[in-house]
Amino acid sequence: MKKRFTLVLYSIVLLYLIGCSINISQPVVPTPSSEAASPSSTGDISDNATPAMGATIVPITWAGLNLTGRIVYIAVASGGNLASKIQVLNLATGEISTIFATTKDDWIFYVTISPDNKQLVMSYIPPSVGTSLSSRALYIMPLDGTIPPQPLFPPPAPDDHYIQAEWSPDGKYIYYAHYNSNDPFDAPLIPAYDILRMSYPDGQAEKIVDHGFWPRLSPDATKLVYVLVKPGSGLNDLYIANADGTNPERITLLGPAAPEIIDAPIFSPDGQTILFSAPPPIQVYRPNWFEKLLGVQVAKAHDVPSDWWSVPVTGGVPTRLTQIQTINLFASISPDKKHIASVSGEGIFVMDLDGSNLTRLIIDPGVSGTVSWIP
Repeated sequence: MKKRFTLVLYSIVLLYLIGCSINISQPVVPTPSSEAASPSSTGDISDNATPAMGATIVPITWAGLNLTGRIVYIAVASGGNLASKIQVLNLATGEISTIFATTKDDWIFYVTISPDNKQLVMSYIPPSVGTSLSSRALYIMPLDGTIPPQPLFPPPAPDDHYIQAEWSPDGKYIYYAHYNSNDPFDAPLIPAYDILRMSYPDGQAEKIVDHGFWPRLSPDATKLVYVLVKPGSGLNDLYIANADGTNPERITLLGPAAPEIIDAPIFSPDGQTILFSAPPPIQVYRPNWFEKLLGVQVAKAHDVPSDWWSVPVTGGVPTRLTQIQTINLFASISPDKKHIASVSGEGIFVMDLDGSNLTRLIIDPGVSGTVSWIP
């Protein structure tokens, strides 16, 4: 089956990444590796919650940063059965608890948390039934894990897939990227993405951007930032638009450091700057003549060693914030607007808004996908 083959391929790639040496030249404060926590319904995941049965407690090596709240992230449990799970790190207690874990051939790709921190929506493939294949669809569940995931709404066809779901800060909309696996690709290995939104809880879906993915909303929910794929080339541009997708404007990146591959943008707390993942210029991959002949292209910074950058929403010369050159970067701003939490190729780290005070929280190459920092 196609989905089972995909999961097997994912496990092979994961094992490869675990064995790779990632260049982290920027000074960091290391933390010990955490053990995998057992699936459990926490019921209460507040700062003062009693440790859940099966939870893991890790040393709080970040005490000097005075961090508060919880980090919600996706992790992959390797071993006999490959499984993905949603975990929560309590920054006050060091407790890592699991609120949901896959058990068969189901898989979690992306998680977004509601503004009231009571629910989550995930891009999720449910367990297969017989020989039928399932799509990546949007599922909703309470953040405490007391109820299993329920379909938010079904894709119109098995070939339609919903990824990269984001809740608007005002709670009125859920934004998500979509592609149909039968549609012509924008470039080799790059689906023809588009961005939709639905008013929550029971509104109709509306397409607001063609050839776009990685939607994120400004803190005041009035602006949308996203990555636009140039059809036929596979190269990316950074765009900003109104929250409904109207009045799109390219954020022009200037200077020799301007990257051609852009990923995972997010607004700064004041809404005036965009942070994004991109490889440094000297690391930008250039296909050889044979790969050009085959049409092989690099489309996502997720797939190549990258760093965090920033640029004003009006465009300009991008500023490189980190010197880590790792993969799978995805960020979330802390509730106090002073720090950034980021998934990386070897776990989770935090840093100040300008990229300083880089500190590892969890060393685990099985961490991937998304991270959300909530109170």
